[in-house]
Order: sequence, then C-alpha cells, then structure tokens
Amino acid sequence: MTQMFTLIAYDLRGQLRERGTVALLLAALALAGFGLFEGSRFERHQRHAVAAASAQEITARADANALARRYFANPAAPEFGALQWYRTPVDVRGYAFREHVGFAGKPPVAGAALAIGQADLLPAYVRVRAESMESTRTALEIEHPGRLAVGRFDLMFFVVYLWPLILLALCTSVLTQDRESHRLRALRLQGVRLGRMLAAQVTARALAASLLMVLATGCAALATGAISADSAGLAALASWAGVVLLYSMFWAAVTIVICAVCGNRMTAAFAGFGAWLMLAVLLPGAMTAAIQLGAPVPVRERYVQALRDAGDQVNADKLGSLARFYDSHPEWKPAATPLSKVSSSVTRLQRAQELERVMAGVERQFEQARLRQQNLFDQAIVLSPVTLAYQTLSSIAGNDGGRHQQFMAEVRRHQQRLRDYFQRAIQLAALGDERHPCPATCLGGYGFRDFDQVPRFSASAALTEAPAAPAQLAALAAWIAVLLALAAGLMARVRRG
Repeated sequence: MTQMFTLIAYDLRGQLRERGTVALLLAALALAGFGLFEGSRFERHQRHAVAAASAQEITARADANALARRYFANPAAPEFGALQWYRTPVDVRGYAFREHVGFAGKPPVAGAALAIGQADLLPAYVRVRAESMESTRTALEIEHPGRLAVGRFDLMFFVVYLWPLILLALCTSVLTQDRESHRLRALRLQGVRLGRMLAAQVTARALAASLLMVLATGCAALATGAISADSAGLAALASWAGVVLLYSMFWAAVTIVICAVCGNRMTAAFAGFGAWLMLAVLLPGAMTAAIQLGAPVPVRERYVQALRDAGDQVNADKLGSLARFYDSHPEWKPAATPLSKVSSSVTRLQRAQELERVMAGVERQFEQARLRQQNLFDQAIVLSPVTLAYQTLSSIAGNDGGRHQQFMAEVRRHQQRLRDYFQRAIQLAALGDERHPCPATCLGGYGFRDFDQVPRFSASAALTEAPAAPAQLAALAAWIAVLLALAAGLMARVRRG
C-alpha cells in the first residue's frame, strides 16, 4: 500500500510539472467559470421576468381599482363618454375576457444557477386567462418546434460534455506511457501490480482534477452570489458536487478500460475520443430514437382537425349544451330571457368548458402518449450515463421537465378556480341586469369592482422545495463497477497474450 501511495504522489508531482496539464486545468476552470456566469445570468433574468410579471399584475389591479372608484362615483363624467363594456375592467365581462391581468410564476430553487437545463424552453411564468389555457398548453407539446432549439452554454453543459474530454486527456497516458518507455518490466520486478497501479493513478488524477474544479466552482458560486450561502444553497451545492464527482469517476473507469488495452498514448487518445463520441452522442441519440419509436406521438394534424370538429359540434349544439348547463346550475338560469337570446358574453365561459369536454378524449390520448414516453425514458435512462447525469443536474437545479409539469398542474388548478369565480360573477351579473336593466354598466348589473377578490396564483410548498437527485443515479455506480470488472478482464487477457 505504501508503495502505491508513493507511485501516486510521484505521478501527481510529475503532472504538476507538465505545462500542458496546468494549461488544460486552467482552461477547464475558465470554461467552468464562464458556464457558471451564464447560468447565473440566466437565472437572474428569469427572476426579474417573474418579478416584472407579478408587478404588472399588481399595477393592473391598482389601476382597475382606481378607475372603478372614479367611474362608479360619476358614470356620466366626460372621460367615460366613449367607454365600451368589452374594453374596460369596470364591466365584469370586459375584465374577465380582456382586461384581467394574471400571471403564474414558477419559484426558483437555490441551485438554479448550476444548470439551465430545460428552463430556456419551458417558461418561468405564464399568463393565466379564465377562458382557456390553450396558448400555454401548446407551448409544451412534445413536438413543438421550440423544443428543438439549441440550448445555452452553462455549467451543466461543461460538466456533462466537455469535462469528460478533459479527464480523458489527463488520464489516457497512465500505463500507455510506461508501455512506450518499456518501464513495465521494471515495475513488475519491484512487485507493482499493473492493474492496481492503473486504477490508482487514473483515479488519483481524475479525483484531484475534479476536486479542484468542484472547489473552485463552488467558491466562485458563493463569492459571486450565484448560490446563496444559506442551508438551501449549500445543500444544492453539495448535491451538485457529489454528482460531479461520481460522474468524473465514471469517466475515470472508462479511461481505465482504454488504458488497459491500448499500447500507446496515440491509440489511447483516439480510443478515448471514440468512447466519448459513443457515450455522449450516439447512445443518447439512439435511446431517444428508440423511445420515439416505442411510444409514438399522434400526429399534430389530428389534434387540429379534432379541435375544428369539436368547435363545429359545440356551435351546432349551442342551445342544448346551454340547457344542460342551466340544468346543472338552476340558480343562474334567467327567468324571463329565452336561452336563444342569452348574450354570447354570458355564455362564453360555458362554451369554453363545453369545448374542453368534447376535446377531453383527444387531450387524453396526447397526454397518455406523453406519459408513455416519460415512462420509457425513466426506464431507459440508466442505459445512458451521460443522459442520467444531465437529468440529475437539471433536477438539482429545479429546471427539469418533471418539475415544470408539476408547476403546470398547479397552474391548471388555479385556472379552474379563476374560471369558476368569473363564471359565477358573470351569471349573477346577468341575473341582476335582467331584473334591473342599466343603459350603461352599473353596480347590481355587470358593474365590477371586487378586483382584490379575484383568485391569484400561489405556488405550493412542494414546488418551492429543492428537488432531490433521482433514484436512478445509483446506476452510475453500477456502470463504474461493470467498467472496472471489464478492465480487470482485459488486463488479464493482455497478460496471457
């Protein structure tokens, strides 16, 4: 054991004397710092965007309250002479369908700057309208063109794709250089077991470089405020560091396999790049293609056609669906107005609900296709270490697709509350206007001033908590064990040869 520690110390001192090694590590630290800067800048932009949306909502409510006070104090004032009900918040119909400003913002987590993940494609906030969430849903379609956009350079991109190349460059000279210099026989005569020396030196080089990168990046993140120096920030940073070290050990195991069979450094360099190409590009691409073939998504034209057919069906059965609606809510049914004469602004939310009811079957098919793809992905992710590391780092940062789906589920529940609120307000206003018609918008009819009572979005506690690393991360340890066993078998075969 003492002999092995001596060889490791000698090897590390030799690497520090190499200008190429120092330059490579400095370049790696610069790239990691730039990735952290980009992630932090994007995270600040997201925070500011969510804060601006919230401020816009608050300002719109304050302006609506001020306008309502002036209007209901003197509706005949000259400034209201050209007022149109569908363009003003003092009319409940105009407020519900046009003037209401409401946003739902996704709360960031402590480690958001460590990985942009899918946050550049999945919005941090959405506008919530009472009538429909169609514009928000279409932005999340599986085959939406926006999902094909090229992501930003960030710390996760460096760790997942560039850091393995740096580790391969640092470690592929272990044992191959000794083969070139014919030192192996001398090492054997001294009682050195080449397999242990290979594993020890590669692990020491990879671990030393990884610790240097992790410590430098962590200190930079805390010093610049990219990660808050509180318990949540330190926990996110510790989780990130653990994943990076485990991922580095996986690539160290890949290097051990390469060095076990390659006779010189040139061959090892080509083999290392080939292994990176296969593991980082070809394997994730093949997995994605297999998932798409195994769980295909219905063609988008089918959804568009179904939406058109559903619209025609709702229009053709307008009176029937309205009658069913008032049968379910007899307290809102007009007393003197025939159903055929009920204003379209009063039945607008009911028509939106009816359209969603007719489209429920098609929506379910698309959702089931998404769930099948997600289930296949969760099962197959252990077969791609690079994809597993990418998904884990995205989860730690809270910028993964699963957390966004959770956010959108809460948005849909909020939208239902908002729709129910406006549905009740409009129906009661229609009854009041039927009993006492007003020549202009008035209280007791369609007049509206309860802006502070309109539901606002509030994220749940589960959405604000820092997500944990997925359980599939344990597969990386299994990959490392398999690669080490493969390297041991290859070394024994080389010795026998």
